[in-house]
Amino acid sequence: MRPIDVGCTEKSAVFFYTANEIAKKTFFYPLCVGHYFCTAEYHVQRNNYNSFLLLYVKKGEGYLTVNNKKYLFHKEDVILVDCYKPHIYGTTKDSEILWFHFDGSTSREYVEMIFANSGPVCSVRDLISFEKDLNRIILMISGSTSVNDALCSYYILKILTDLILCSTRLLQEENTHSVTEDIITYINNNISHKLSLEELSARAGLSPFYFTRLFKKETGHTPHEYIILSKVNIAKFYLKSSTYSIKEICFSSGFSSESSFCSTFRKVCGMTPSEYRENNTIT
Repeated sequence: MRPIDVGCTEKSAVFFYTANEIAKKTFFYPLCVGHYFCTAEYHVQRNNYNSFLLLYVKKGEGYLTVNNKKYLFHKEDVILVDCYKPHIYGTTKDSEILWFHFDGSTSREYVEMIFANSGPVCSVRDLISFEKDLNRIILMISGSTSVNDALCSYYILKILTDLILCSTRLLQEENTHSVTEDIITYINNNISHKLSLEELSARAGLSPFYFTRLFKKETGHTPHEYIILSKVNIAKFYLKSSTYSIKEICFSSGFSSESSFCSTFRKVCGMTPSEYRENNTIT
């Protein structure tokens, strides 16, 4: 293991690997891998490094400058860098990054396809699967498990293929719409139950952070806001069309207590449930 870059804490680690000539001709192969804990001073500037670089931001944020253009990246972004060309990147706050340099006979074609669709800063839909594949590569090269060149190549190819699919905008839109619609259906069918962010994000196969960002982009509301509005809308329907008591409507709408129902309803609608009923009763 060689020295770690300036701006990384003592927890950081980097491991190097030399693939044999057959692997280099046949597979995608890693050159080095790392798990960095960076400070705001982490900064890398190179003219070239004769490889491609993939970084995954577990925590924090930073920047990438290539071709005289600056890109910002944040938590759960994936960054691809063509290190054959001049490049600059770094972090602007305490960050945790998983990364690997790689190459292979068709690496450039894969990377340029991703660049053409989404640029060097990408998102992935299934972060759980993505991070598992990335950790498998790091574990193999770090010596925690034996290195299998074919298997390592498979994980790199899988990661690049996922980035291509996610960077294809039409497919990405179809996938995100489908995920959001499925979760909305699930919320509506289970509105009387306690629905946590962890449960909904796990059902979508996404991290809570990325799921919340995706859901808000698609609906204009966070999952919590959407659940509250759904409960209030159900209550409004009952208040207008039924003779149920306020207490009955409270529990039928999925609220846990009459006091929380009344305070939430007033906050959303600007009036109490009784006032809403008086003004909107269907006759």
